[in-house]
Amino acid sequence: MTMGADGKPADGRKERTLAASPRGLLREYDKAKLELAGLVRDVKAQTGADESVRSECEKLLARLAEDRFNVAVVGRFSRGKTSLMNAVLGTDRLPTGILPLTSVITTVCYGSSERALVYHAPGSFPYEISLDRIADYVTQEGNPGNCKSVHHVEIQIPSEALRRGVSFVDTPGLGSTIAANTAITAGFFPEMDAVVVVTSFEAALSAEEIEFLRNAVQGGRKTFLVINKLDLVSEEECEKVLRYVEDTLADVEGSDDIAIFAVSARDGLNAKREIDVRKLLKSGLPEFEQELIRLLTSGKAEQVLALGCRRLLDIAAIAGLSSHAAIPSRIREILGAVPVQGSQTLAYGGTVSPEVLSRSDPVRLDHSCPICAEIVTRVLDFLSRVQYRLSNSREARTAHAASGGFCRIHTWQYEEIASPPGVSAAYEELLGALAHQLRGLACQAQSDADLSSSVARLATSSPVCNACQAQASAEEDALSKLSCELSGAGSHEPLNIPLLCLPHFRALLSRIADLGLARKLMEGQAAVCERVSENMQRAVLKHEARRRALQSEEEIRAHLQGLMIVAGHRRVAVTF
Repeated sequence: MTMGADGKPADGRKERTLAASPRGLLREYDKAKLELAGLVRDVKAQTGADESVRSECEKLLARLAEDRFNVAVVGRFSRGKTSLMNAVLGTDRLPTGILPLTSVITTVCYGSSERALVYHAPGSFPYEISLDRIADYVTQEGNPGNCKSVHHVEIQIPSEALRRGVSFVDTPGLGSTIAANTAITAGFFPEMDAVVVVTSFEAALSAEEIEFLRNAVQGGRKTFLVINKLDLVSEEECEKVLRYVEDTLADVEGSDDIAIFAVSARDGLNAKREIDVRKLLKSGLPEFEQELIRLLTSGKAEQVLALGCRRLLDIAAIAGLSSHAAIPSRIREILGAVPVQGSQTLAYGGTVSPEVLSRSDPVRLDHSCPICAEIVTRVLDFLSRVQYRLSNSREARTAHAASGGFCRIHTWQYEEIASPPGVSAAYEELLGALAHQLRGLACQAQSDADLSSSVARLATSSPVCNACQAQASAEEDALSKLSCELSGAGSHEPLNIPLLCLPHFRALLSRIADLGLARKLMEGQAAVCERVSENMQRAVLKHEARRRALQSEEEIRAHLQGLMIVAGHRRVAVTF
């Protein structure tokens, strides 16, 4: 809830719609950055052996690869710092109620799965701990005087906002009795794009909070003051506190640049869990999220995209590519995609939708298509049982030879699980039978044409592979199960779309009779493809920029997931 010129909330506490979703702003900025990186790679590829130009391209790629939105979150104990971060991320996994404090910085960034990493020095090799052990490293009780020599703790959460580059930094300082903490916090500020000071309606604006806000504004940081626990006060009490805050900050130089919001982090998180639009709007959280991301993206558009585009034009001129019409045209498209400070490049519009409120991203990037995974498991189990019989039973080997063995794919899968003697025992009779057939055909042939057609029939008329029959059964069971799960989802519930290969996606879609559900499935598959495509682009950018250590697990395996979508699992014979 922002302050109006009259000292009252800009639009009271009535029901509102939002100008734009934070996810949308982040998405546009992220896409523009990846497009600029692709253009830089194109220019680099056209420069040939000019090392100076290639070096400048690599520097620009490194800048793009390292870019992210760093947001410092500062506040005294019990003000609700962690609750606010949980609410913004739509999760309850960040531990609340941790008492300050050692001189340990805690960062919250993206990870494909939840985990915490402990670093003893910048750039050192970390070790992993569970989230419920964080207090052992960042609190005065668990790590008195930082006796464990922890430099910082990194918490990784699979949140969409974090995936697109937002990183929260929970800093010590306010209310701490350890003198070093203030210096630690100040040392991180040059890397921060914004500072969020969290206070509460119970005791708004202590003297140290006012001093901190003064230093933040004078340091040129985008500064936000979030007054938390809006749910504890009436509308009249809210307006009274907001007027007090405005009057108190009036003497702070640059206070007009402090964005003030009244928020209930608790209600905001609960609203996201319950997919309750009215409750979310009433919490004040969306307005804070939107303004934070809007200012971050507009600032980055100026600092990263605009400067990057201008630098690329200079590089193209040096390389003799300035006459290439596609380069300035694509740069104009990139700059027109996101808001630059002082411009109205991007028109905002829209309302909050249930999809925006979901606790987690509905896209599920499994390691494999679940249908393919079920087939691989079932066929492997089938081949294992067959391998035992072929190794121990003459009757089984004779039947195997009579059937013509497995198809080509399952023959090589069999080879992977059987020993060389086991393969020989299973196939020596089949090869003997094949030799007998070839000799018989040679004797019966009356001409070269007869011989060729006989051999062709021998090569193409193999009986049904028993392993293929096991695959067909597994495929049917898995498709039936998934189609039932999706059909049973409520009409207003977001679908939990897995990563499906195109052959099995087509087979699944053919089983969906409800047109609305089929469209949701199509949209979900499109979201999966888009997400994997973006991860591929990030992986290429960080590889080209020699920043592979920055790759997430998703980005590392994106190339395999992309091929999985297009072609299915390498061990599965496509039947659709």
